[in-house]
Amino acid sequence: MKVIKFDKNVFDDFLESQLNNFLTKNENCLVIGIEEGGMPLAEIVKDHFLKKNMKVELIGVKCQRPSTKAKKNNQVIKNLLQKILKASPIFLLNFLRNIEHSVLLRKKMNSIREVTFPQEIDFTRYNKILIVDDAVDSGHSLQNVINTIKEKTSVNIYSMCVVVTNKNTCIWPDFYLHSEVLIRFPWSLDG
Repeated sequence: MKVIKFDKNVFDDFLESQLNNFLTKNENCLVIGIEEGGMPLAEIVKDHFLKKNMKVELIGVKCQRPSTKAKKNNQVIKNLLQKILKASPIFLLNFLRNIEHSVLLRKKMNSIREVTFPQEIDFTRYNKILIVDDAVDSGHSLQNVINTIKEKTSVNIYSMCVVVTNKNTCIWPDFYLHSEVLIRFPWSLDG
């Protein structure tokens, strides 16, 4: 699968074209970034709305694949991986990224994720909720966050990501920039 670098200018153009009429001046929007990869993007989305003088708030929610949690929980392994990956040639990084993606898609993974909000949220204060993640692979993280929020409110919920890596995902976000490619984000271990 092709691997491309995240381009903030392309993402900004995407936001302009896709979210131009998403909010009116009288609406309140809660932007929720799925940690960790969705948070930097959710901040860009929030800034996009603020530049247009829209009412928007941002929070993060924890919901990760088991493999991501294992890689990131051990700081020593994370630091070692980053050093090795930063010194590796792009063709090797692309090869490794494709192997990781293939292994993840072949695994029979549990679709249940624990969704943790930083505090209790009064969802009724908002007209719309926009959930943002960097990538949708299986779709289980996005689906679990949406389901958790739906249990608490009837507010309109929308979702966005930069890339849908798998055409057989259990959920397609409302807004996405790329599909069936892999993205190297600046905050990735190999970024």
